[in-house]
Amino acid sequence: MKRALWFLAVGLLGASLAQGVRSLGMGGVALPGPAHAWANPAYAAFPDTWGKEGVQVPIGLLRLLPLFPDTSPFAYLTDPQAFKNSFDLLSFYDQVSHPQSFLLNPARSPDEVVFRVRADGLTITDGSGRNLIPSFQTGASPEKPQALIPSPFLGLSFELGPGTYLSLGPFLGTQGVRVAPSPELLVALTGGSLDPCKNQDPSPCSLEASGAASAGLSLALGFAAPFMEVPGLGRVYVGIRGEGFYGLGYVEASASARPTFDQEGNVSGANYQYRYFVSYPEYLEGSFGLGAGGLGYGLRGDVGLAVEGERWAFGLGVRNLLGYAQWSGVEVVGQDGTETRTPTTKRSDFSSPEFFVNGAYRMEDTHLLVAADARFGSVAPAFHLGLEYPLGPLALRTGIGYEGGLRFGLGMGLNLEALALDLALTTHEAPLVGGTVYGIALAVHF
Repeated sequence: MKRALWFLAVGLLGASLAQGVRSLGMGGVALPGPAHAWANPAYAAFPDTWGKEGVQVPIGLLRLLPLFPDTSPFAYLTDPQAFKNSFDLLSFYDQVSHPQSFLLNPARSPDEVVFRVRADGLTITDGSGRNLIPSFQTGASPEKPQALIPSPFLGLSFELGPGTYLSLGPFLGTQGVRVAPSPELLVALTGGSLDPCKNQDPSPCSLEASGAASAGLSLALGFAAPFMEVPGLGRVYVGIRGEGFYGLGYVEASASARPTFDQEGNVSGANYQYRYFVSYPEYLEGSFGLGAGGLGYGLRGDVGLAVEGERWAFGLGVRNLLGYAQWSGVEVVGQDGTETRTPTTKRSDFSSPEFFVNGAYRMEDTHLLVAADARFGSVAPAFHLGLEYPLGPLALRTGIGYEGGLRFGLGMGLNLEALALDLALTTHEAPLVGGTVYGIALAVHF
């Protein structure tokens, strides 16, 4: 069971838009420009006049140092007792899914989860009586692989000709995270009665958490260029990109809990089940020995359109318009203390498009910048709205968004002759347990 929980923790690495500190201060909004060419291929040829970002200082990684045993798995190496008493898997997930921010109060797992039947309804609370959130999702569905892999990091890009480029690099990240009640449990929570949970054995009422993560090497070939000037509208940019990958690892995990009842229909306990699928290249079998050696690969196509006017810009990107991914490995199912292992091949759909829309407008008199974005389709919906107001060398920022929960941002920028700084105070809703988590982010321009 412990192994399954760790695989699930790996799968719970955050799925969110790539956001700079300026963006975080504006509620996480994505400004038009080359920084978001991964979401809209047309931005590869777009002028960098709207979305300039500094170099982020990854202060969120400080929380992975043993100095912070609640979020650092490395604390086990320096102080096993402190790790045992303080480390929290939900806090670790919350910080790792927001690496650009140092979280002041990361989400904390409840000491216990209580299903309580009261006269006014059925509730799920922690041991202190605080309500827990029974549903949560970010990213794509974690039940099957996706050709839409995480954006590469430390990548290399080569110009092959006018508007044509080749890029390659390693990737590691999440596909999606989801916690959801079954339809029967949702009915029980809404109606305040456990009757819908008792009509079958095992009970149809269950709470399931699932996540998926992948790692590998990607290679992309793209083309982006100005297309035409439209009188009264602005300059139009278009872009296309094909991206393939060779897989180095894929983990897909889920765990579920459901109540059990005695002969009188009273709750007598809970039944737990877990499942995980693992895939890695055959040559790594000697190192891991899980029987999950296989082949992972995929290919997809993305398209994009962007327009820039005198005081505004707009973009529409569609990723994974056509695509396919496949991973071969082993699937393990555990229940009642026993495990079954089955060689399995997981495949994606041939089309699972993700749509990304964003735009910005700068007012002529006040120079106030208003920006918004939305992401939908094969992923959990997300949107952001942000403002930036310049005051000489200062810029004041604020914004609001929804990305697996409500989030807010406050920020400021200081632009000196040789140096510029961006500082942001960010918030997001703590996954599962609710409440507001605060973070600090910093970036530097030279």
